[in-house]
Amino acid sequence: MGFDVVHTTVFSIGKGGGNPCPVVLDADDLTTDEMQKMAKEFAQETAFVLKPARSDCDVKFRYFVPLHEMEMCIHATIGSTTVLVEQGMIKHSPMMVETLLGPVKVEWKTNGANIDVSVEQFRPAFMKVNPANEEICKSLHIEAADLADYPIQSVSTSRYKLIVPLKSVETLNTLNPNFEYLWQLCDEYNTTGFYPFAVEEENRVHARQFPNRAGYNEDPATGVAASALGAYLTNYNIFDSKNDGWNSYQVIQGIAMERPSMIISETYTHQNKITRTRIKGNAVLV
Repeated sequence: MGFDVVHTTVFSIGKGGGNPCPVVLDADDLTTDEMQKMAKEFAQETAFVLKPARSDCDVKFRYFVPLHEMEMCIHATIGSTTVLVEQGMIKHSPMMVETLLGPVKVEWKTNGANIDVSVEQFRPAFMKVNPANEEICKSLHIEAADLADYPIQSVSTSRYKLIVPLKSVETLNTLNPNFEYLWQLCDEYNTTGFYPFAVEEENRVHARQFPNRAGYNEDPATGVAASALGAYLTNYNIFDSKNDGWNSYQVIQGIAMERPSMIISETYTHQNKITRTRIKGNAVLV
C-alpha cells in the first residue's frame, strides 16, 4: 500500500500541549476496518486523506477515534490541511473538504512559520431534552453549588456536545468524573461527550472534554466541542457579545492533562441569529 503517515499536533500553546493527530495520506486503498485498526494502534484521533467522490470537493477526509469513526473532527481537519499545504498538495484557499456530514469549507493562509487554518461548521442546534442538575453532579462528582447559573444543554454545530457551566476554573480542573455513568448519560441523551466550562475573563473560557466511549477518557483540544460552546456563549449572551458580525472566543483546554491548548471559536450573528460558525487554529508537524 502507498500511504504515508505524518504526525501532527494541533492547537498547542505550550511545551507538550495540543492534540496529536496522525494524518494518513493516499488512504484510498485502505478499508474501513484497516483505518479503524490503525486509529486503535495509534490510540489517537486519526485522519485519512482520500480522493473526493463529490465533484464539488477538492479532497475527502475520514476521521477515526480508537473505537469508532466520526463524522467530523476539526483538529484532524486542521492537521490534515496543514500537511497538505506543507507538502504542496493543496495550493489554493478556500478548499472544499468532503466529510460524512457533507462539504466543509476550509480556509488557510501562511502567517510567518505558521499556517492559520479556519474550518467552517454549521448553524447551531440546541437540544431540548438534557440531563438534570442532579445527574450532572453525580457524573462529575460535584455539588449543585459548583454549577453556574446558565443552562445545561447539548449543542451541535456538527455533533452534539453537552455544555456544562461551572462557577470556577479550579473546580473544572479538579473534576474526577464517574465515567461509566457519564457515558450512560451520553447514550441516554444522545450527546457525544461532556464539555464543562468556566469563564476566566471577557471572551475567554476554560473547558474540558470527556468524549463518549472513544477509547480514552479525555481529549486535550476539541474543535467540535469548542464550536458548540461558542454557539452557546453567543446564544445565551454570556459576554454581551450578541451583535451583528463575528463574535470570537478563546477556549483554553488540556490544562488538567498538562497538554495546554487554545482554540478560537467564532460565531457570526445577523439580526440576533447565529448564521455561521467556525474554528481557527494551527498545527505543527512532529
